[in-house]
Amino acid sequence: MVAGAKELSGTECDTTLPTSERCDPTNRMLIAGALLAVAAVVFHLYAIPLDNPYYGLFSNGLDLEVYRAGGQVIRDRSGLYDGPVVFGMEFTYTPFAALVFLPLTVISLVHAKTLWSLATMLALIALTGRCLLVLNYRNTVRTWVFAALLAVLSTVLEPVRTTLWLGQINVFLVLLIVWDLTRPAKAPLRGVGVGIAAGIKLTPAFFLLYLACTRQWRSLGIATGAFAATIAVGFALRPDDAYSYWRGQVTSAGRVGAVDSPGNQSVNGFLAQMLRFLDIQRFQMNSVFQPPTWMWLLTLLPVVALGLTAATLAHRVGKELLAITVTGMTAACASPFSWGHHWVWFVPLAILAWHYARGTENRWARLAPVAVVLIAFSWWWTFADRPPMEDSPHPIGIGLFMMPRPDNSVWFAYFTVPFYAGCFVLVQVVTGVAVIRRYIDPVRIPPRKAPHHVDCR
Repeated sequence: MVAGAKELSGTECDTTLPTSERCDPTNRMLIAGALLAVAAVVFHLYAIPLDNPYYGLFSNGLDLEVYRAGGQVIRDRSGLYDGPVVFGMEFTYTPFAALVFLPLTVISLVHAKTLWSLATMLALIALTGRCLLVLNYRNTVRTWVFAALLAVLSTVLEPVRTTLWLGQINVFLVLLIVWDLTRPAKAPLRGVGVGIAAGIKLTPAFFLLYLACTRQWRSLGIATGAFAATIAVGFALRPDDAYSYWRGQVTSAGRVGAVDSPGNQSVNGFLAQMLRFLDIQRFQMNSVFQPPTWMWLLTLLPVVALGLTAATLAHRVGKELLAITVTGMTAACASPFSWGHHWVWFVPLAILAWHYARGTENRWARLAPVAVVLIAFSWWWTFADRPPMEDSPHPIGIGLFMMPRPDNSVWFAYFTVPFYAGCFVLVQVVTGVAVIRRYIDPVRIPPRKAPHHVDCR
């Protein structure tokens, strides 16, 4: 143990530290990680079995098929946004994203699913490993073994499980942003990852606000340039599609799904679900409840201000991974539609909560990683009261927000339904408040350039 560990053992890594002052995962950590990873595998084998043809971890791949269909439209030279591309589903990403997905069309669907699932798991290991390196762990075999165990464990979280199940892209985008922004401020092309991620899926464009709030002007310029370049590529290669997308498709949240769906874990989704629960008919259109713009903005702006304030304070004290994670969650809150799998930010959040709990003497803080996992866990429920889908069993809800919603005549529904409708947004709010409370007092903020010491026990 190094002198000063007691005071600063919970701090993030200054990547300029000599290797001798960094840590390897301990044997106890590796054993605990292995046991939890085995428990995760057992969960996938017995809770929602892997061989279930409808709900097994790798059995769906619907969104991957949409990606391939978007790429195929590009090859066929037809309109990307003229209508559904596969299974009645529309392509909701940018024209640049469709160009990125082109390689998926040159291999069979079976091969595409296999390679995509493998690449997603490797990206998940890279993400957990990157988080550990930022949190002061040495770049060793032991660290990457521990990262792999954490990656397997994270598959029990609903955002990760659903990403794997649907063949979603979110793990890649989160990894790209975390890798990009945890590099040194003067690293070559720092910010390009944010720009590319935003060019594929618009939600990461929220990080431009974060870079502006934290006055990272160089990274902001590079990120903005990279984002603009993706738009230019779309107009150059698919001008009609680009015009259609940026003229109107970009603001149509209804193309993603019903705004009042329980799966919409954003501020907009929370309001829409509450309007449906309370049955306020004047906000219903075509059987879908949707809050007016004024109501959405009135609720959203404080949430965004909270998230950006917390992220800015975390950045000022050198907690870059924490700042990035809070910003990512705030972006999901701000999006008009955020499925549960948009919240892959729970992976770095859980690692941060564990890291903080490990380095603090506050016993209550040790509940933080438990709370994060319990809320994001893949709770499942079989809706036996609903008719089976064609050639499939009764629907299964996966995730806390998919739990049954009792009729509002039951008194406890007024507590459970708001919690289910906004459980992920609640995590962002609680995290933001906790970060601000910890770092708002300048007296308690250690100098950013102060030497960091870590308890390696």
